[in-house]
Amino acid sequence: MSFWSTVGDLAKGAADKVQTTSVEAEAIAEDYRREDDEYLKAKLKSGRVAQKLAAAKILKERGYGNQSSS
Repeated sequence: MSFWSTVGDLAKGAADKVQTTSVEAEAIAEDYRREDDEYLKAKLKSGRVAQKLAAAKILKERGYGNQSSS
């Protein structure tokens, strides 16, 4: 197996993992919409990657992180 073939396989594996995590985060976000802000903040600090993405998405929808730096 050539170097570039190996690099291509690694890149495809990484892209597949990102896609899987994104799909998982979307599913988790549906459940997290029923949770309070403190629960989401805790998941943002100590959850798995998909949980952190879902918590960040819901918190952003609720207006967190949208403050201007003026």
